[in-house]
Amino acid sequence: MLLIRLLLALLERRPPRGTVPVLFPLASWDPARQDLYTWMTQELEQDHPALRDPVPADRPPAATGTLARALLKQRLILPILDGLDELPEAMGARALHAINQALPAGQPLVLSSRTAEYRSALTAPSGTSVLLNGAAGIRLLPLDPAKAAAYLERDAGGAGTPAAARWRRVTVALGSDTSASKALSTPLGLFLARTIYNPRPDEEVTELPDPDELLDQARYPTRRDLDTHLFAAFIPAAYRPHPQYPTRWSVHKAQRTLTFLASHLQHTLGGTPNLAWWQLHKALPAGQPLAIGLTASLMGGLPGGLVVGLYDGFATGLGVSLCVAISLALVAAVIASKSGERSPSSGFHWSWRERSGWRTCGLTLGLIFGLAFGTSSGLEIGPMAGLIGGFTGVVPFALLSGLRSVHPDLDKAVGPGTVLARDQRTFWTLTLLGGATGVLMYVLSYVLLIPMGGQMSGEDIALAFAVTFPIGLVLGLIRSVWMEFLVAHIKLAVAGRVPWHLMSFLGDAHERRGVLRQAGAVYQFRHIDLQRHLAEGRRRPGRPTGATRGRQRDRHGWCGWERRQP
Repeated sequence: MLLIRLLLALLERRPPRGTVPVLFPLASWDPARQDLYTWMTQELEQDHPALRDPVPADRPPAATGTLARALLKQRLILPILDGLDELPEAMGARALHAINQALPAGQPLVLSSRTAEYRSALTAPSGTSVLLNGAAGIRLLPLDPAKAAAYLERDAGGAGTPAAARWRRVTVALGSDTSASKALSTPLGLFLARTIYNPRPDEEVTELPDPDELLDQARYPTRRDLDTHLFAAFIPAAYRPHPQYPTRWSVHKAQRTLTFLASHLQHTLGGTPNLAWWQLHKALPAGQPLAIGLTASLMGGLPGGLVVGLYDGFATGLGVSLCVAISLALVAAVIASKSGERSPSSGFHWSWRERSGWRTCGLTLGLIFGLAFGTSSGLEIGPMAGLIGGFTGVVPFALLSGLRSVHPDLDKAVGPGTVLARDQRTFWTLTLLGGATGVLMYVLSYVLLIPMGGQMSGEDIALAFAVTFPIGLVLGLIRSVWMEFLVAHIKLAVAGRVPWHLMSFLGDAHERRGVLRQAGAVYQFRHIDLQRHLAEGRRRPGRPTGATRGRQRDRHGWCGWERRQP
């Protein structure tokens, strides 16, 4: 939150043509595999799709590559690097060295880290010191004990209430050297404590645990032990039953879902805090392309088979359905396997200037389908029908091949649910446009074939729609990511890892439970430490794993290190 407030303040004071501050979470950077510029370029292009475009030809020769890369090279981006302590401990010194190498002296930079982790990163494995050139240290101090006490009592109902009186022994201990005082010296600790121990409206105090247990030195001898207790008790407290706060999800279901999602972020996506619905398929093992192919084959093969079966019999319809389904399954599986890192779509536009390969594909498909329609008619009305059909097929397919996705700026998106709804709308619109292309092709052919005795029938219109519907389905798969999310969601819900109404669950966890927060088009856990705790599973107090011991110490303070402009 401190860095976000800094970013907003820098934007307010930014002069014309000045540098633009951008927040980069370091958790997804691997300094051993990527240099800083390459990684920041990828982050910019992922969050701002418009920056993937190449630099215009009229720009200076030095500005080459994508717009994101050019902005970094021209020093027009002020990097705010969040969370050096979120990198593996062995990577700290390497990361500092990479930052020194990539960013020249005089370029402004902000880097955040916990104090102990930063001190550890200053020493490379070889024993040499690695300093961040020109850095000035700024330390975030603990909360004032009086303000912390007032916050707990006010949230409990105000001084003099029975619920506020339960905090008396704890508030007296604030400012001392006890574990409870250290744990409640941060906004996160206070939020967890009030959620666990303070009643909601019309909730009986006797049903809640007593905050005096925070002072039990035998159970929680260290700050780490008490932090672990607060994290473990937070989810059950957030989802405890209450008449005014009904929930569709039990404590067990919520705990299991949030633990799975945290593990997905921490272990599958490299520790990133961004919970993006379009990356949910990465939580699945191998086999996702096959599942997408089978789903697409059912959606695309059934319409054609049903139409043909109604007019030419069950056997013919089944054969057509199987042929279309198998072909579509193979195409969809190949598309899914080569999709790579994609972002959702907010719509589409028509453009004839880009990607001549798509134009060629569209024209070829149009010619093939047009000739097929014309030839079938030409058996009765003459060979000229084939040429007319070929011409009328090229026009609608050429229009279809010119459709391009419009990707939203994910940092400015109004919410994950809205982004999902727009991407789903793009998928279905393009899919139906594919079917409409066949109808348009047939109507154009009929209009041109009227002088030659052509006739229009409802059977032919339905068949035209069913035949080209799979092409629209493939286009929808290419231009949106909703199908990948749908298949992943169904598979995970069947396995019991996420609820069937996942987006409703995430919205409730954000709006009513305080477990998640919203950052543009993605959700994030309220704190990175909560994400790590859930991902690593519950542990007995006093028995942390070696991988987390370094990360969990010295939580009362972390530092922001700023290299100032000369």
